[in-house]
Amino acid sequence: MLPRYLIAVALSILWALPFIRKYAVPREKAVAKDTSARWGIILQAFSKIVLWIMPAPYVPAWRIALGILFGIVGIVAARSAIRHLDKQWRLDAALSADHQLIRTGPYAVLRHPIYAGMFAMQFAVGLLLAQWPAFAAGIVLYVAGTEIRVRSEENLLRSRFGEEFDVWARQARAYIPFVR
Repeated sequence: MLPRYLIAVALSILWALPFIRKYAVPREKAVAKDTSARWGIILQAFSKIVLWIMPAPYVPAWRIALGILFGIVGIVAARSAIRHLDKQWRLDAALSADHQLIRTGPYAVLRHPIYAGMFAMQFAVGLLLAQWPAFAAGIVLYVAGTEIRVRSEENLLRSRFGEEFDVWARQARAYIPFVR
């Protein structure tokens, strides 16, 4: 059991590093903010906790391999997204005075590639550690939290960019390719 926990911890740390670095960088004061998105953060956090507290006694090799693959996808998606979002990344749903609508890199395909990376990490940790009921509960909590955050962020973006945002929203999916 220990090696798969170590794999899950290592993947989680590698995924989180760019966020930790970005969080340490001072940000311009937000001119528009939606604190209701914090409920989404809380649900997303609970979704992660569920996976860690209900471990499966045994996980076959195919789950470990698939978990590692999802983890790598999650790390690459998050790092690429944060690189393109750059100084506009924030923990809260907020816009700065000079906020721009980013549509390059992964944002050309997904409006929320960071959430796609988080979702891939949810699958990675779930496959590596969790019992199937915990895995399912974690997915439901993650999607619920992410939907709250997506709606909040998109309302802010729509209020700032209007038709430009709507055109992009028709071209790029939310956070799961080929869905919505």
